[in-house]
Amino acid sequence: MEQVKLTRKELYDLVWAEPLSRLAKRYKISDNGLRKICKRMNIPIPAMGHWQKIQYKKKVTIIKFPEKYDGKDEIILHEKGSDNTETDSPLAQLRRLTRSIEDTKDLQLIVPDRMSSRPDILIKSTMDYYDAVRRYYKSHHGTYPDRINVLNIQVQEESRPRAFRLLDTIIKVLMSRNHDVIADHFTTYAKIGDEKVKFRLRERQRVSDIKTSYGGRQYESTGEFVFVIDIGSYTRKEIKDGREPIEKKVAEIIAVLELEGNRMKEERIASEIQRKQWEEQQRIEQELRERQDKEAKAFKKLFLQAIRLHQANILRNYIQTVEANAIKKGNKTEEFTKWQAWAEKKVSWYDPLINDPDPLLTDHHKTNLFKEFLKEWQ
Repeated sequence: MEQVKLTRKELYDLVWAEPLSRLAKRYKISDNGLRKICKRMNIPIPAMGHWQKIQYKKKVTIIKFPEKYDGKDEIILHEKGSDNTETDSPLAQLRRLTRSIEDTKDLQLIVPDRMSSRPDILIKSTMDYYDAVRRYYKSHHGTYPDRINVLNIQVQEESRPRAFRLLDTIIKVLMSRNHDVIADHFTTYAKIGDEKVKFRLRERQRVSDIKTSYGGRQYESTGEFVFVIDIGSYTRKEIKDGREPIEKKVAEIIAVLELEGNRMKEERIASEIQRKQWEEQQRIEQELRERQDKEAKAFKKLFLQAIRLHQANILRNYIQTVEANAIKKGNKTEEFTKWQAWAEKKVSWYDPLINDPDPLLTDHHKTNLFKEFLKEWQ
């Protein structure tokens, strides 16, 4: 059987029927990996000592199968006889891709013993730069050469020919796989798709017994190369000379660069999705605030109009009461009549249902007159 598709319930039955260590041997997965799958799928597993208790016929507690679960209900495991012998761990991905690169036809992965007669343009410009630097220090004349299209190589002068051959091979393989290499001042990138993966080649150094003129220790070259892929300010991946020289690890270097480029792409896409979600949330919140402000302004206007109508009715009642009192006392004079006409016009101007024009007062006065009155009364 090449693969086994298990439902969540079937996997639950398995882990409660046999120890995880035994299941791990049957399937192409570690017991820790199986434990993580169970945790992800909300499948309880036996407690420590469970199987020993069963062996000695002691009472055990079996946790019921939890029905509540919103994730994927199936998992595919590979048995020992399966062709798919790798998990999807980062190390497995690296091994798979490295083998795939090694198996690619017409890919020149072998680093030559002598420099190619047609080195890559970046190798040529880097070699020219170091030649110019050497001539500058030898003659002490002219200007220091500009660092243009120079690869980030941190090795001793005697190790540079080897470094040039190694990087020439790496660059040409990257180009063959539709990638690019960029040398930007002191930084070098492998351009994997739209992502720029920073890398450099350095030589490991060790502390020498020779002291400097200041009493400190000098560093001396070891001849051991380290290909460094800088992932962040404090994180890096390294491929170095070891039991095998780094020249035998070109396929692995290419694989690490490509996987890092893919990781950066996924991270960038996830970040872009998160940014768009944040922007959409901000837009929704802004739209809600604008609607709330608009609604609040409309309600405030409604409230002010109601207040104005109430105040207009108070004024009318006051005018009518004053008129009744004048009639009762026989004091309804021409002057009173003029005042009454003036007062009724002001009420008609202030009443929100009438809004008659006034030769002197404006809408600003309607809103602020009583505010000013209240301040005066306080």
